[in-house]
Amino acid sequence: MRFAGYVCLMLFVVAEATAQVWTPPEIPEQSVNAARPAPITVSVNCGAGQKIQDAVDGNPSPIEILISGICIENVLIRDKDVSLRGINSPSLDGIRPLAPSTPSLIVRGPVEGTIQNLSFNDAAAAAVSVRGANMAFVNCRFENNGIGLQVTLDGNVTASGLTFANNAGRAIGVTDSQLFCTACDISGSSFAVLANRGAIVSLLDSVVTGGRGIAATDGGTIADLDCVSLATAHPCSMTVTGAAAQAVGGATVVLVGAGDFTGQLVAFDQGTVEILGSRQTVSFLSSTPANVADYFGRIIVAAFPDVSPPLQSRLRSTNASHFAQILATDNTIIDGPVTLSGAAQSYFDPTVTVRVPSR
Repeated sequence: MRFAGYVCLMLFVVAEATAQVWTPPEIPEQSVNAARPAPITVSVNCGAGQKIQDAVDGNPSPIEILISGICIENVLIRDKDVSLRGINSPSLDGIRPLAPSTPSLIVRGPVEGTIQNLSFNDAAAAAVSVRGANMAFVNCRFENNGIGLQVTLDGNVTASGLTFANNAGRAIGVTDSQLFCTACDISGSSFAVLANRGAIVSLLDSVVTGGRGIAATDGGTIADLDCVSLATAHPCSMTVTGAAAQAVGGATVVLVGAGDFTGQLVAFDQGTVEILGSRQTVSFLSSTPANVADYFGRIIVAAFPDVSPPLQSRLRSTNASHFAQILATDNTIIDGPVTLSGAAQSYFDPTVTVRVPSR
């Protein structure tokens, strides 16, 4: 009877853990003020020496600035509604920093606007900094910067069709703010996303390749790669050589409906990593390190049930220690050893296929 009670307890713990897992964050809509006047449209020809900042400062809000060419300047938009649009394509229109240590574009305060068809390259710091503003980004490129796009101070960014490549630091950084990026392509040697201080970040139908995927820190922070909530023609995948999902300090990172993915899972200091309908393809025999759960970290593995048949998940080799937990259910495949130490625990329901026993 004691054994039966222990089994029931294990099943309860798994059911409780998976019952509270990922639900897609709701994408906020930009507020629309029906009484707002139509924007003034101003054209800036960068090749002719005209400046975006002059157009921002010299016109009342709201303003739509049409940009042609590459402007070399550091632009500040503050406390007025401004939209910037390239008239050609990001390869032809954009902003490069005059002072590389300062963002090419800072948007600060109660600002609403759209940044479209522009490139932001060669900034030593963040190429674009959004601080407390409500902005949309469409079809923009961020290349060869320290950080591609940084969102802070309760900012809100919705984006689509963005490309990040070869940024030395993280491609996207979000602090106490929220960002939703649909059909985005992110590559580089560092993290695609670093979210902290209660941030909410969702990459929807997006592709992440390169060194590392998504990292989140601090309680209340959640970041995900979501391949199922929207139906777009854009591919969605995670193919990295380092950490695919890293959650620290009570944060949560989720890979949902991501299919076959590569990269390590790291859950540390009460962080939680969830893979739902996602199959880790890295073998424990390869040079890629085993997954790590440590100091009350949790790795949760379950199917994504909202399609028929449900999307199955697979977990490769994992090391758990210091009261960490590995929880699996819903026909998950455990395809590698789960090594437990320091009072760590693993809970697998009867549907789980374990190909290599825990030890």
